[in-house]
Amino acid sequence: MTQLDTKSLFLSNTPAMEQAIPMATRRIGSWEVRISRHPLSTTDLTRRYDAMSGRWERTARRFQLTAAYQQPLMISQIAKGLTQVGPKPRILDCGIGNGSLSIALHGILENQVDYHGIDTSADMIVQASTMMRHAGLRPQLQQADVLSLPYDDQSFDVVMAAHVLEHLSAPKRALKEMIRVLKPGGMIFVCMTRPSIFGGFVQLKWRTWAITEQQGIAWLQDCDLADIGCQPVHFTSCAGTASTAFWARRTTLPDAQ
Repeated sequence: MTQLDTKSLFLSNTPAMEQAIPMATRRIGSWEVRISRHPLSTTDLTRRYDAMSGRWERTARRFQLTAAYQQPLMISQIAKGLTQVGPKPRILDCGIGNGSLSIALHGILENQVDYHGIDTSADMIVQASTMMRHAGLRPQLQQADVLSLPYDDQSFDVVMAAHVLEHLSAPKRALKEMIRVLKPGGMIFVCMTRPSIFGGFVQLKWRTWAITEQQGIAWLQDCDLADIGCQPVHFTSCAGTASTAFWARRTTLPDAQ
């Protein structure tokens, strides 16, 4: 396969051309055996999250997601940057789930913020609305796909996503779509499952990527982002440090897609 063919395979969004997610590699002498799985389709992911939406609040409490996200959010200096933006900066949370990431950010901000969020699961949007309003937020939520965000270019001061990109056959394509709606100077913040014992369980169950720090940083560099940083995310219970938070700043217009 040529370099051009590989790029086409990565960017294509058709089921027949999905990039398989690597699960395991083993070398035996001169042989190298690789095991890969095709990711769940958007429709299948939506159905799964619709089915588990009623239990997701319990999952969020078990792993204390809001508290886990706050530490890397503080280290990223997103809150400090938002104080310099002006009145009521705009935040977009992609794959918002039950709103844990937005609630975590809200807990460390001093200024008022205009929260927006999308999710492919309508039932998860209901969960997010309930949880976020209980936390004092008044978000604008809608059902949508991170690969095709229903917003104009350069619409938001911060765009973020927790455990979304690793579900996709083309995570860099989704990352570039997130950057499209981010203002120059704005910050992007993403959490992704990392290689670990618990991360391996998540990978087997959900057919996700397991993203190393080097790989995540390389993705952000490929998107021409600056001030890149990362930090392990510490969850409670058996999850441990199953994820890594990455952040970066947009300084230029993204390359044409």
